[in-house]
Amino acid sequence: MSRAPGVRFNLPFLHGLYVAFNAVPDAYFLGDGPSCVFAKAEHIHGRHDLFSTILSCGSDHRVQYTGVNVFTIAGNFESQIFAALKRISKWPDCGVIFTGAMPMCSIAGSDYERILREALDGCGKPSFLIPRRSAVTGDWLDGYAGALEVLAAGMDLEGAKAEPGAVALVGHLMDRNEGDQLANVAELERMVRALGAEPVSTWLSGRPYAHLREARRAETVVSLPYGRKAARALAKRLGARLVEAELPFGLDASRRFMDLLGRALGREAAARAFIKSELDSVVPRLEWSVPHAFESRRFAFAGDPHHAAGFAELIEEVGGKVVSTVVMGGAGHLPEERRRALESRPGTLFEPDRAQLRRLFAEATGGEADLLVCNSLGVRYIDPSVPWLEHGFPSEHTHFLHDEPFLGFQGALAFLARAANEVTKGLCLKEAAR
Repeated sequence: MSRAPGVRFNLPFLHGLYVAFNAVPDAYFLGDGPSCVFAKAEHIHGRHDLFSTILSCGSDHRVQYTGVNVFTIAGNFESQIFAALKRISKWPDCGVIFTGAMPMCSIAGSDYERILREALDGCGKPSFLIPRRSAVTGDWLDGYAGALEVLAAGMDLEGAKAEPGAVALVGHLMDRNEGDQLANVAELERMVRALGAEPVSTWLSGRPYAHLREARRAETVVSLPYGRKAARALAKRLGARLVEAELPFGLDASRRFMDLLGRALGREAAARAFIKSELDSVVPRLEWSVPHAFESRRFAFAGDPHHAAGFAELIEEVGGKVVSTVVMGGAGHLPEERRRALESRPGTLFEPDRAQLRRLFAEATGGEADLLVCNSLGVRYIDPSVPWLEHGFPSEHTHFLHDEPFLGFQGALAFLARAANEVTKGLCLKEAAR
């Protein structure tokens, strides 16, 4: 996260951490800190994710906090932490417990590992300690990756045995339990099965902790961008083959994803057959939209760094032009080659402050674009006067009650269909305003 002053186009560590907990339905978290620990969960439950279970009407929320503050931090607060962990561990829906501390609590020196061990002794539920990272130095992507890292490093893998063709997918951003992400999981797993392999565990996928432990059966760990370190750690512990893949967001990105997996698994022919079948299905359906909605149209993007490059490539594949890209996250989250490719494009900004964002976005687009694709934070900060399509985390205004992916070949088609509808609607509204 940038150290420059101002409100940045980014979100803090806890947001990403809670996105991860939200995607594991039996995960509970105790944060040692004041009420703001709890408040950030409200940004996900019912706002970004209509089907979130992270908060509860019965107050047995999956995010809890100790309530320590600047006035009580100097006291002995360990007994309250101990009691809270005890209480959480007895809830029947709790399958795994995480705890962590806000920066001001970390410096008090509480021995969280000992407290966890003593409070949960005999309960039979696994527990994990989130490293003492500060929200000042880590952003939402660090938070999500951090949750996966502690799982990969500390998960009990007893009985681990590689099964032929078994694959663990590690590093999918399951940012909500709605139809877009449920469908993304289904697409990723369908792509693996098309190669004759079996996805035994997907991190994360909206499934409980027991499903994550099925990774101990994996012969191959496929690493996706939101969990690189976790995938490496898990593959090392299992002695499994590690395949580091890019996010299959877009047609060409999906082709490269399948090519890579096909080579890694020794199933190139199956990969080629699947790619051909998918393109034969998808490309004819774009026949009307490409010349009407995309060719020579101007697009802008604001959001996830791992979507930014794929978005630009996809839009250019169908004849459009990306005139501005604003990234919600630090440049360090991208591999150097991808970062440089994005930075070489005109109008690219990494986590700018609000004033920069609005001013430079207007300059890059000339005040006009046929479509802005952005998350709800982008809508709020940019306040666009052009048509916009909400996409990515957070999305507070757009929800999916049915399955509609944006990853894989079918996901690219669904995404382009949404974009084409918004572009043509915008053109009609512009014409009517004349």
